Amino acid sequence: MKRLTCLLLIATAISSCSHVYYAPNTPNAPLLSEKGETRINALYTAGGYTDYTGGEVQFAHAISKNFGIMANGFFAGQTEEVSDWNLRYPSTHTEKGNGSYVELAGGYFGSFDETKKWIGEVYSGFGLGSITSDYGYGDNSKVGISKFFIQPSIGYKSRYFEMAIVPKFSYINWKIKDSRVSSSNNEDEKGDLQSMSERPGFVSFEPALILRGGGENFKIQTGLSFSTNGRHSMTSPQLVETVNASIGISINLKPTNK
Repeated sequence: MKRLTCLLLIATAISSCSHVYYAPNTPNAPLLSEKGETRINALYTAGGYTDYTGGEVQFAHAISKNFGIMANGFFAGQTEEVSDWNLRYPSTHTEKGNGSYVELAGGYFGSFDETKKWIGEVYSGFGLGSITSDYGYGDNSKVGISKFFIQPSIGYKSRYFEMAIVPKFSYINWKIKDSRVSSSNNEDEKGDLQSMSERPGFVSFEPALILRGGGENFKIQTGLSFSTNGRHSMTSPQLVETVNASIGISINLKPTNK
């Protein structure tokens, strides 16, 4: 079975098996607690079901005592030499994919106690992305993605440690922008694209756990995000990555008191 990741946000391709055209990005859970506070994250990310790797950049800022804004970006890709299953004349061909995704959001945050260590927040926003896939044999496609999401979270924030639990909900919509698949070796890929065209929208529950540890303003962040959407079964290809793991740095900048 030949396997390849065609990332989206993530898109992944597993030739002769399945193609994945969406993966959950790491939620930006900034845990802001005061006006003028800023959070910046830079992350390395990788898929669980598939083999894509990439990066994420996240920004959040408190524009008032209880309201914040955020902007997030996600990009990844994969190139792989895949074996052609001809025992008499063994050979390989190149398959590759890459994708990018950006989103904007705004929301409310507030603390549950006077020390501002326990924080609740909810953000809602919209994102756009695209996935370009090369299946080999001259076949390729380009798929657009749009996403609406609501992202509540509850977190603990101290000087040296932070944690956030994020039960995120997303509505994802695919749009086939270009599809040139004619080789008999890519019949599964052609069927996947047809299925996406007929059923372009779906709801995904995307819970995540975010952990940070380090200094007061600079911490190491790790995250684990999931996508549970039911768009796969034993008889149909899986089109969505189910796990996204990330690690990187998180910088928290608080306003200077005059």
